[in-house]
Amino acid sequence: MLRRLHHILSQNPLTSRAQRSVVHWAKELLSVPDAYYSMGQLYRKIKPKAVLDIGSHVGRTVIKILDYMPDAKVHAFEPTPRSVAILRNRMRRYPNVMVHELALSDVTGTTKFFHNLGEQTNSLLENSLSGKSPFDGVQQHIAQIDVRTMTLDDWAAEFEPNGMLLIKADVQGAERLLVTGGKTTFAQRVAAFYTELCLLPTYENQTTLWELHTMLTEELGLALFDIYPCAKDQLGRAAFTDAMWVQPSVLPI
Repeated sequence: MLRRLHHILSQNPLTSRAQRSVVHWAKELLSVPDAYYSMGQLYRKIKPKAVLDIGSHVGRTVIKILDYMPDAKVHAFEPTPRSVAILRNRMRRYPNVMVHELALSDVTGTTKFFHNLGEQTNSLLENSLSGKSPFDGVQQHIAQIDVRTMTLDDWAAEFEPNGMLLIKADVQGAERLLVTGGKTTFAQRVAAFYTELCLLPTYENQTTLWELHTMLTEELGLALFDIYPCAKDQLGRAAFTDAMWVQPSVLPI
């Protein structure tokens, strides 16, 4: 019922704005940072050329982006055929959303992609062999499939060659590959990068929070804006979190 109410409110610009304000007010009251609200504030401040949702799955985060940035041009990336079919169908009503059936990585071409029982754990990376993943129950492989890949730099040169970009990413441990393939774009054009990060061993050779922070700040000149509350596993361990980095020139938000 709550999801249905959220959907109804989000369709009307007035109630959608009111809903966002109430949610943000509640989070402020509880001292809970709101990344999408911050991205919306930044969007209105700098008017970027586009917003990229990398790892869109079936579109829930695209809808959330549109809740906060309804007039944004959004590029949604999803390499899994079943998920991208649902994503395309869901996005038909949004002419400002473009769906790309590919993974952004460190090479342009094709690569193996691990399709798992729980689709939200699909990844370019093999599962961790440690046996300590918080998602062991749903990370069982269903198949390995070939997917199309592009580097962010190659993609941007072809599809969005000018203007600033906001990026939200959920690439299941492969953040290093995304950033490595987009260093020019990150250094020159990414105003904000908001991503999920695994904290427990989940994938082989997964990107660590410190590794990503070092790449973005020391190599590419971004600044850490916030680290959001951790999600915990059933034992109470911090399993994954979200974090956002921004270009120093856009601060304060």
